[in-house]
Amino acid sequence: MSQSTPTYLHQIREITEESSLSFLVSAVLLPLSVVSATVLVNDPLLLLYAHIVSGTVWFGMAIVFPAALILYLGTASPERAKAFTQRAIPKVVVFMLVISFTTVLSGSLLAEQFGLLHADNPWMLRVFVLGWLLWLFGLLVSNRMHLTVYFEGKAPSPDPSRLKSIEKRILLVGTFETAVMLGIIFLVLNPGFRFWSLL
Repeated sequence: MSQSTPTYLHQIREITEESSLSFLVSAVLLPLSVVSATVLVNDPLLLLYAHIVSGTVWFGMAIVFPAALILYLGTASPERAKAFTQRAIPKVVVFMLVISFTTVLSGSLLAEQFGLLHADNPWMLRVFVLGWLLWLFGLLVSNRMHLTVYFEGKAPSPDPSRLKSIEKRILLVGTFETAVMLGIIFLVLNPGFRFWSLL
């Protein structure tokens, strides 16, 4: 590991400090404010919409970004690849952490409002557990890999072989996250669409 690579907590703090205030407001406060507002007005339908929109964005980003990162970095010149990672990765990491948290939180609140988080609904408990485990996985694994690419690229002498190795693992992790998300969607929709009949 490069000596210049800081610890994970320092990485998170650094990219947050480097982000502009307007980006932080739009990427962090806006999604959380929407969920808070839907809870305050006590409208399950609005909360469902917020959950679907944030989940769709999370799902899309989990598929698109790893693939785009690998494809672009594999064909771009070292200078352009470095410029891309320095500009894109911090924003993507912050946004993904928030949008994934918003998705899982809104889904949990929605299930709680309908009284589905109990032993009589094991399918929803599975969704609840899988959702939070997936968020933790993104926090501790996939986003950490992205940050490693970012800070390795900032090093005075980046290690190309290390970057290639991490890029391959990012693609595998993205595939795994996509499979888990599809499993969660199946668990929600499979039991006779019982969840939707409650609206």
